[in-house]
Amino acid sequence: MKVLLVDDEEKITNVLASYFEKNGDITYIANTGESAIQLIDQIPLDMIILDLMLPDMDGESICQYVKLNYDVPVIMLTAKISIESKVTGFELGADDYVVKPFHPKEVIVRAERLLPESHKKQVITSGNLELHKNERQVVWKHQIVQLTQHEFNILLLLAESPKKVFSRDDIIQKLFGYDTEIHLRVIDQHIKNIRKKINRDYIQTVFGLGYKMNEKVKSE
Repeated sequence: MKVLLVDDEEKITNVLASYFEKNGDITYIANTGESAIQLIDQIPLDMIILDLMLPDMDGESICQYVKLNYDVPVIMLTAKISIESKVTGFELGADDYVVKPFHPKEVIVRAERLLPESHKKQVITSGNLELHKNERQVVWKHQIVQLTQHEFNILLLLAESPKKVFSRDDIIQKLFGYDTEIHLRVIDQHIKNIRKKINRDYIQTVFGLGYKMNEKVKSE
């Protein structure tokens, strides 16, 4: 899984990163809230380990941002916490709490227990649509659909964060990099091609903003 470790103490993030990487996971580190938000917006994450207290913003605000825009579990790290603060955190969407000091193995176990089945199986489903990440295969109504590499990447990007609206600039930057000179209309054409190959209702156009997965689509 892709794990973002957010804590202003580099010793903590480095130790956690070492244990997660030995576990076969990919880690990203942020020591400020601002850098954490940037990584959250740039990388399709599977898990976020988030310190409650950061130098530039509180962890609860970051947790709230994550839950409004992404389907990613969040484990909060804290030195001490009252029941009132814990209830507030859960109301904002925190999935679990770990109290410092802790052993990194405890964090890994808690993270793996929170990992959605779709990520464990590397399959994302939405109605009659299935995206098999390892095989890079799309199945719609039990039939394999042939998408180009770019079409698959765009559909996967949207499907992994179904609550988030991606602008055409977002899609270009995430899939092709900041230095690319791809025209914005190329993304529109890719979306059009995807819609032709599966039910067009799966990808929703948000006027003036961009594209997102239509969470209301359950079946056809």
